[in-house]
This record gives sequence, C-alpha cells and structure tokens, in this order.
Amino acid sequence: MGEITTSTLPQWTYTHVRDRRAQTLLARLRIGHTYLTQRYLLTRDPQPYCDDCLVLLTVRHLLVECPSLIELRHRYLYRCRGRDSGVCYLSKVLGPACLAPDHDVYRHLGEAGLLPKV
Repeated sequence: MGEITTSTLPQWTYTHVRDRRAQTLLARLRIGHTYLTQRYLLTRDPQPYCDDCLVLLTVRHLLVECPSLIELRHRYLYRCRGRDSGVCYLSKVLGPACLAPDHDVYRHLGEAGLLPKV
C-alpha cells in the first residue's frame, strides 16, 4: 500500500485533468488502493493474484511488472522507461508525465480490460 508518496512525487497536481472520475482514479493508483487490488479487505476473500504470473496483484504489478501487459505498456507508457535500462518506473508512470498527450494510463488500463475493475 502507499505505492507513491509525496517524497517520490512532490507535486500532486490534477489541474490538467478536468474529469473528476479520472482524478479519482489517478489518486487511487498513486496510493495503491484500488477496488481490484484491495477488495479482499472488504469482502474477506483471499488476496487476489495475477492470473498470468501467479503473483500478488498490486498497482505496481499491473502498471510496471506484468509481462502479459508489456505490449500495452510499450504502446501507452513508453515515457516511463529509464534511459539506460528500459525498465518502467511507477513514479514516472503516475507522475506529471502521465498527463501528457501520448502517455495514457487510462487507455492502458482500458485496453487491458482493467479500467472498470479499478
């Protein structure tokens, strides 16, 4: 929980995002508390696992680590990669760059079929 803190992302600004639903989704993703990943706390079900990787389902896994979503990550989140390693960083994915035109976390989650579940 608490995937990104104010120490890793100093400006929590939403001025470019006019849609309240999009603002709420971005805030939930930034703190790591989504219905998909935290529902088990409310329903007393077992903690969810990724169907493809069999690891715990977290926001970090969905946006940065899951190998089954790598093609979507390269299509929509290409600005989040480090220059030398090519690895995505969660602070870049959900940072100010996520508000840029060609960097779309919402389309990434939507095309993966996860947006209604988040």
